[in-house]
Order: sequence, then C-alpha cells, then structure tokens
Amino acid sequence: MSVRVPVEPSPSTAILQLFPSQGEWRDGDYFLLPGNRFVELVDGFVEVLPMPSLQHQFLARLLFLALHEYCEPRQAGIVMTAPTRVRVADRHFREPNVLFVATQNLKRRQVQFWETADLVIEILSPDDPDRDLVDKRRDYALAGIPEYWIVDPRDQSLHVLFLESAEYVDAGAQPVAVSRILLELKVDVAELFRKASAL
Repeated sequence: MSVRVPVEPSPSTAILQLFPSQGEWRDGDYFLLPGNRFVELVDGFVEVLPMPSLQHQFLARLLFLALHEYCEPRQAGIVMTAPTRVRVADRHFREPNVLFVATQNLKRRQVQFWETADLVIEILSPDDPDRDLVDKRRDYALAGIPEYWIVDPRDQSLHVLFLESAEYVDAGAQPVAVSRILLELKVDVAELFRKASAL
C-alpha cells in the first residue's frame, strides 16, 4: 500500500498563492504588484506585456517629445509615457505607450492612475497586434477617449482614430498625422520612422 506524501510548494509557487486567481483581480490587488513593469488589468485578468523592442521605444520617445514640445509652451496639458495607468472601466486598466491629458482634465489624476485621457498612442506589438487594433480600440472607445493613434511598424504607418458616436472612425494612414484634439499638431510619419531607425 502506497502513501501519498504532500508535496510542499516551491517558494516561487507559494508566492503565486498570495495573489488572486485570474479573473478575480481587483483594483487594489493590481496596485499592489511590485516594480515598474508593463502589466495591464483586463476585466479582472492580469496581462503581462512583452518587453518592447528598441524601435518601439524610439518611436514612443519621439512621439512623446513631439507632443511634449507642442503642449509645453501652450500649457495644453500633460504628456506621459508607459507605464502610466489609465482606467478604462471597473477592474480594467491599460498602459498606453504615450498619453495626453488636457489641462482642463488634470483633475482626473488619481494617486496611481488617470481616470481617462484625451489622446492615447499605441505602437503595435508583434506578439499580438489585435491587442492594439481590436481590444484597446474597443476599450479606449468605451472609456470615451476622443483620439487614438495606432503606430504600425510593419508598414511604417500611423492611423489617427477619432471617437464619433461611441466608436472610433479611422481616418486611414496619412503621410502626415494630424490631431483634432491638439490643433496644429502634425507628425510627418516617414520622418518619424526615419528618425527611429537612425537612433
């Protein structure tokens, strides 16, 4: 007759038991995660995002600088980069690559997140393009974010989407990206990718 001996969990497995099961995460659990990582909370599920490539980071940096240089002298609002949390719904937080919050909406700032944003930018991740093209497009529209830019390194395009009747309308890939939220802000897309490749 054999007797089963209980197996003690390893230290790494025991740590996992301290966290909620997938689907059961709440805001407070999410905020307790240590470190400065790309982790999003989606309907109670934690999604760990891949480390971005250098090209991805260069594109995000250049777009941040373009928005910052436009906004700073005009006192238009604040521009931030990931990992900065934006709440899109209950138990649902995203971390856009770049985000802009207008001056009149700075009261939306909470201790650990923004309640929403006025413009968000995502650079497509090769591991799961639908995360940005489908999932985040839906999430940002539901959150009422007026403008969403999607940068696609695969074909070196930039799509500007505008919120109309609770859904985004894609203006299509243009040689120069033009914002409706930040009037007169224009980004030459070919130049953006050229600079990102040169860095």
